[in-house]
Amino acid sequence: MDEKNKQIHQLDDVIDLGELFSIVWSRKWFVVLCVLLSFVLTYNYLLKVPDRFTSSTLIMFKETSSKADAIQNIMTSGLTVADNTETELELLRSRRFAGQIVDNLNLIHNVHYQMQSGYEPFVHSEQLLVKNRSYAIDILSDNIDVLPKAGTNLVEVSYESHSPSHSAIVANEIAKTFINFKEEIMEGKNKDNAYWLESKLSGVKENLLEAERKIAEHQNEHGFIDINSAIAVEKSKLEKLTKEKYDTTREVERLQILKQQILQHKYSPEELFSIPAVANSKTLSQSKLKLQNTQEAFGQVKLRYGPKHPAYIKAKLLFEDARSEVSLELDSHIKTINKTLQLELSNVTSVEAALTKATSRLRDLGMIEFEYEKLRREFDANLELYENLMRRLKESEMMRDLANASNLLVVEKAEVSSSPNNKKSLLIYTLAALASALLAAMIVLIEAMLASKVLQFRKVARSYNTKIIGVVPKIKVRGVRKKPLVQLDPSKHMNFMEALRSTRTNILLDGKLSRQKVIAVTSITPNDGKSSLSIQLANSFSELEKTILVDADLRFPSIGDALGINVNSPGLTNLIAKKQKLSESIHRDTEYKYHVLTAGFQSKNPLLFLSQPRLKKIVDALKSNYERVVLECPPVMSVSDAFVISKHVDSIYLIVDVEKTSQNELSNCLEELAQANIIVGGIILNKVKKTEKYYTGVYSKYLKADLSKARTA
Repeated sequence: MDEKNKQIHQLDDVIDLGELFSIVWSRKWFVVLCVLLSFVLTYNYLLKVPDRFTSSTLIMFKETSSKADAIQNIMTSGLTVADNTETELELLRSRRFAGQIVDNLNLIHNVHYQMQSGYEPFVHSEQLLVKNRSYAIDILSDNIDVLPKAGTNLVEVSYESHSPSHSAIVANEIAKTFINFKEEIMEGKNKDNAYWLESKLSGVKENLLEAERKIAEHQNEHGFIDINSAIAVEKSKLEKLTKEKYDTTREVERLQILKQQILQHKYSPEELFSIPAVANSKTLSQSKLKLQNTQEAFGQVKLRYGPKHPAYIKAKLLFEDARSEVSLELDSHIKTINKTLQLELSNVTSVEAALTKATSRLRDLGMIEFEYEKLRREFDANLELYENLMRRLKESEMMRDLANASNLLVVEKAEVSSSPNNKKSLLIYTLAALASALLAAMIVLIEAMLASKVLQFRKVARSYNTKIIGVVPKIKVRGVRKKPLVQLDPSKHMNFMEALRSTRTNILLDGKLSRQKVIAVTSITPNDGKSSLSIQLANSFSELEKTILVDADLRFPSIGDALGINVNSPGLTNLIAKKQKLSESIHRDTEYKYHVLTAGFQSKNPLLFLSQPRLKKIVDALKSNYERVVLECPPVMSVSDAFVISKHVDSIYLIVDVEKTSQNELSNCLEELAQANIIVGGIILNKVKKTEKYYTGVYSKYLKADLSKARTA
């Protein structure tokens, strides 16, 4: 069920443009009426709207030379060219400038610029004059339009008013006044600039002299002329001392390692002479040679003689003497290394002391340099400011001669307009027609979407492989309340009767529905109008076919009472109980062409009666005697009677009250019928408002069809 509901919502999201167009087209005369009404209103509006005329003047902002750029820089306080142009445009839009125009043209005495509220007796005349002037400025400002031409130095200034000549006068006055207005501002600005520059220049000069004095005192205090040279000397000295300390330290480390190696191999001359520093020593070279010779001689003797031989003993003594001599010379060499080591350590100490002193001196020079640079920057800043102020003072003096030289030029004066600019009749009429047509179409569509459910119900029916076969309008019948409709006045209820005939025609012209002779009429909930529509459908079918109407609602039978048949007359329950014959239970009346089989006597268990096999035999007998059998059944969502009856009929027609039935309720009902394998031949929408009559257009092809093709009785 959830999947079906999801499909329904997806169908609701699809917009059928053809249907929307048909909805609007069905109300085309309403749209035409709205368009005509808009034409009338627009015509009256254009008659009442006073004419407005616009005149424009063209002003060019001239580019300045490089020399004038410096002057312009003073005038604009360092603004860029683009910023300066924007500033001048805002000046054109300012209230001060508008007030100058009002005063020049004396507009406060013009009736179109005076306050409409009249004079106030308790207000002083001077206060009233101020209020009138402010009001005139507001009107003037609202009607001025300043439009820069993109990519050019041109600015179009327009003015709109009630009179073409007045618009031209005001536009030309704007250009003229703006040039004079700017010159006055610039002249006053030049005077203010000159006074400001002179006062600033004296103060900057005093600061410059004070900075120069501080630099001289700083140099004398620390005794230097060029601090950078002193720092360079100290840095060079520091580099030399650092290198000397490094070399001395390496020599000390080398001597310590050599001493350690000699002491380690002192009693192993053979290993000792493998050390490069010992092997290359000149003092040990003779002892080394003697030791090698005695060692070789002792080695040869050892090969010839034994340890007790005199030659062996002599050679051994010579070898021992050579080793002792080497040991003595090594002791002497160690003493020499110790002396050299002490000297190098003393050198390291003295170099470190000198290095510390040089570092401290360099640090002091750095602080001195920092103070010096600080004083120097202060001096340079004051010097640069002094030079700039001197240059601007000279340029300001030049501006006194150029005060009348404006960078504005009137390229084109305003001319008197020949036609009003606010009455573009063709465009206004066109826009009014389009707007009214769109508004009318929107009203029609909104009315349709809000007032009708037919379109949504049709999509739900389509999703369950069924369709809407009838759309019956809502009617009111006096004197009939909560009773089925039997007799109708053709002059008052023509639409209702025609809708029933259209439903009948839809069934007869449908290849599948026309073959389904036995149909059950039911509804979703009670009071949906199934009894009335069952009677009217039977009446409509009886005009073409032999028809019988069966009241199968055994719980609340209403057909017999509506048609005036005696309550105790035999009916369906009598036939099922085998108490009456079929011919004795059928009622025939000359007032209507169809026959009627009422519900019969009241049963305590209607479902038990409807479940009897005899019901099928009764339906088959009716089918053999009549061309159309219409059974009215209880609501499907209230009781299960309709599900039982559906097993004996060809299809079920579902009556839907569009006023109280929701889209989900219809979907749930169709889902339950589908799960019970019940064939729904079609859906008849009941109580449809008149605003929804255009939905019947989808079945218009059936109304136009030749009814002679349908089977008749």
